[in-house]
Amino acid sequence: MEYFAYSQKAFLYKYVVMLSDTDQFKHMSFANYLKLMFLATDALCVSCFDSNFLSNHRLRLVNSRMQFKKQTTSGENILIKVNSSEQNGSHFSLLYTFVIEGTGELVGLGRQAFEIVDGDNQTLTQLPDSLNNLLTPISVDREHLLYKY
Repeated sequence: MEYFAYSQKAFLYKYVVMLSDTDQFKHMSFANYLKLMFLATDALCVSCFDSNFLSNHRLRLVNSRMQFKKQTTSGENILIKVNSSEQNGSHFSLLYTFVIEGTGELVGLGRQAFEIVDGDNQTLTQLPDSLNNLLTPISVDREHLLYKY
């Protein structure tokens, strides 16, 4: 992927646009792009979010933002490249770059900021080592990115 000035590793999630994902103009709807961000997040974090983690912690969405560059249609393969940034104590952000497989055309950019809270009293808690170990290899510095999320 040539969209990052200092790309390290990335987590890739592939999705095929289905006819049911499209709106009356045969383009993928906004709600389905949001759904893809959450599906990619689940796929990335599935190894960390075991029953032990979920019985003690919650992942809380702090904010979410998207911008579109190109519409996609049914049958296109979308690659969602996920990078992390801003790992700090109980907070982290995920950056999503949506591209069309094969052509590399930029479809959209997304950013979601999360925090980890204690499952019982909802107070902020440190990122567990398992999550830090997952996010560190795909971490990028937002100041060095070609696109602003």
